[in-house]
Amino acid sequence: MKHHPKNRILLVFLLCLFISCHDDNNKKQNPFENGSGDAFIKVANISNADTLYLSWELTDTKTEFDHYRIEVNKPNVVKTVGKNERACFFTHIPYDELVSVSISLVENDKAVKTYSTNVRIDGLDRVIAGIIIPDQGGVTAGDGMYSIALPDGRSIFLMGDSYIGPVTNGQRSTSDRMYRNTYIVYDDGQVSAIYGANGNNNASAAVPPGYSNEQKWYWPGHGFVDGNKLYIFQTLMYQGGEGMWGFMYETTHILEYDLPSLQLSKNTPIPFTGSPDIHYGMAALKEGDYMYIYAQVDIENDMDPISEVLAARTTASGLYTDWQYYNGSGWSANASEAVKLSGLASVPVSSQFNVFKLRGKYVLLTQSKAFNSGEIYTFIADNPYGPWRNKKLVFKTYEQDTPHLFTYNAMAHPQFEKDGMILVSYNVNTEVFAEQFSDVSTYRPRFFWVEIDKILNN
Repeated sequence: MKHHPKNRILLVFLLCLFISCHDDNNKKQNPFENGSGDAFIKVANISNADTLYLSWELTDTKTEFDHYRIEVNKPNVVKTVGKNERACFFTHIPYDELVSVSISLVENDKAVKTYSTNVRIDGLDRVIAGIIIPDQGGVTAGDGMYSIALPDGRSIFLMGDSYIGPVTNGQRSTSDRMYRNTYIVYDDGQVSAIYGANGNNNASAAVPPGYSNEQKWYWPGHGFVDGNKLYIFQTLMYQGGEGMWGFMYETTHILEYDLPSLQLSKNTPIPFTGSPDIHYGMAALKEGDYMYIYAQVDIENDMDPISEVLAARTTASGLYTDWQYYNGSGWSANASEAVKLSGLASVPVSSQFNVFKLRGKYVLLTQSKAFNSGEIYTFIADNPYGPWRNKKLVFKTYEQDTPHLFTYNAMAHPQFEKDGMILVSYNVNTEVFAEQFSDVSTYRPRFFWVEIDKILNN
């Protein structure tokens, strides 16, 4: 069942915009001044996601006019508001492009004064980011960000390394512990954190059997719902090398949860026993009677990476025992016959990605694995296993241009829709671990919206 939180989000969004646009600390400098500095109007602008919000103060008390005309050129929209109004907003503003904005004083349908400027917005949705990753009462920082829509309208987000401790003025206590994984349950604009497996508050949400100290730990893959069961793929990891990049993959387990309670009822390794370079469970899709389970494979994992995607499928009765693997023309029980899915070679698919159905098409969304490229792409197909086509660059991240920061593993959340767009997130992290405490924005996901038509149309 699709979950559409847009009514609550819109309410919170407009409230935040109203507060922001009337807070002098958040106002931008008035761009609507002419060369002599003789301005007839002082304007503040702020953006959230695709929306540009304008508020103004008229400083010219002499010019006669009967209304304002406000125009933007991308999209080409004209709004008329009464002379006593002091604010308006425009939606579907493209991100990271110069957009022409003008405000005119109009008398008898004739503009008597007009000032214009160019505005650039970043497209990031800080309102929904503050709901899903709040300063307190939930997971307050982390990465991962897979999500699964639950049958009762909730969504569960699957986080990797994460914090739950409170944030004050953008900082957290250095005593705040990091959990290897947590879950976020989103329910109609409210969130709660799941952690503390087996009654141990210091434990993650999911802990590998036999490793209560989490010397081996879980990082989440994706998952799916079938009936009254939630299945989550958790990758079993261990520290096999030195430093922050010394983690290694061992295998993947399937964790089965009862719904709606989210109580763990079963934990079983996947039946694939091939190369540890092949990571099944990095994307998953329930479609009809089949569960499609995708693997990411690193062919070259360096500054110029090359990766492939493989696909397996199974049924509810065979989930723990019998998988079939796509061999290019059909399905084989022999895992060694799996071949890479076609159409994806131009983008090194990231370690975590997702596949979902949208308006009758299958969509694969990934961030390029090339370090700090920041490029997020979509592909579409007529079948869950491809061939993939219609490559689209839908967003490029910003944070990699800031010292120490890098971005990775974008993820779509198609159960969240608003106004013809779906929600997408990407992870931000820092090479300086101490910054996760002194500036929590260095380890928090970012969110933006993508036009469905942009993904699907040629």
